[in-house]
Amino acid sequence: MRRVFLLLMLFAGILLYAQAPASWGTKAGMNLSQHYGTKGDEGDFEVKTGLRPGFVGGANLDFAASEILSLGFEALYSMKGSYQTITIRYLEIHGVVEELEKPAKMRVKYFLDYFELPVLLKLKIMDKPAWDMSVITGSAMSLKLKGYHDLDGTVFFPDGNGGFDPIRIRENSDLSSVNMFDYSLIYGGALRLKSRIPISLEYRFTLGWDYLSLPTYQLFDPVQLRNQTWSLMLSSTF
Repeated sequence: MRRVFLLLMLFAGILLYAQAPASWGTKAGMNLSQHYGTKGDEGDFEVKTGLRPGFVGGANLDFAASEILSLGFEALYSMKGSYQTITIRYLEIHGVVEELEKPAKMRVKYFLDYFELPVLLKLKIMDKPAWDMSVITGSAMSLKLKGYHDLDGTVFFPDGNGGFDPIRIRENSDLSSVNMFDYSLIYGGALRLKSRIPISLEYRFTLGWDYLSLPTYQLFDPVQLRNQTWSLMLSSTF
């Protein structure tokens, strides 16, 4: 993924050297994000994820390599994250892994806001008098700006009479231990209206490449998950 990012940057340098025509604009819209995948043993825990809505917006600069191909640079504020329900079946105590008689339940919020720098190739596939349509692909490097993690869970301990005593646990943090940088693959499309002030409606899917070590409760290992985001944006180019 880092190689893709570097290749796009090299292509950008060639366009700049060739003094390709440039245009700039602004865009804003909405993210629907979640975390997906895990490197852990699926028998140890089960993760069910929910979507976090958030804002995405910023500025873009495009260089035209030809009438149908352009290279775009963006600087975006992007709100990502997820809601998770985690069922934990095993607990490590003093180096010994023990199976919990009744699994622990954790309800967790993971909110991560990024300064995102996408580098995108845009290929025009349809061109009509009033509108045109393009497909988009590329890569992005994201810098974590802030994070928030809130856990509300229950651990069950045997009461000696065949039942269980529920122990409620609460925990939160600013996710300072989570990766500062995240790399992503992007693809999507855009519909541009050729009005006096050109307006575009853009959809994109951003798939995180790096695993993030997201904390649960202090007695349990972090879960290894990736960012995944659907974005819908309106933009205007000048």
